[in-house]
Amino acid sequence: MRRRDRATGDTALTVDEATAIAEHAENGDLDMEDPEVRRLVGEANRLLVRAGVWGIAESPKQRSRRRLLAVGASVLVLSWLAGLFLPLLVRLTE
Repeated sequence: MRRRDRATGDTALTVDEATAIAEHAENGDLDMEDPEVRRLVGEANRLLVRAGVWGIAESPKQRSRRRLLAVGASVLVLSWLAGLFLPLLVRLTE
């Protein structure tokens, strides 16, 4: 049974599986009238493009880890800016 990504509902495909699905779709072996098959072929194509551009397929765990890192970096920068400008604003308003 395939693992589903909770955020998007996509199934987790490997690059090999995505390649096989894309080849079958290109050869016309799949019924593209079925919405589930179309969704799976679209997901396989997205994964192949992402793997071609970035080199690997991104897992949901990597995506959430990167999101957490971005939020943490944003908090750090905003707190630094607040520490830099708040004393200046307090002094100017006195």
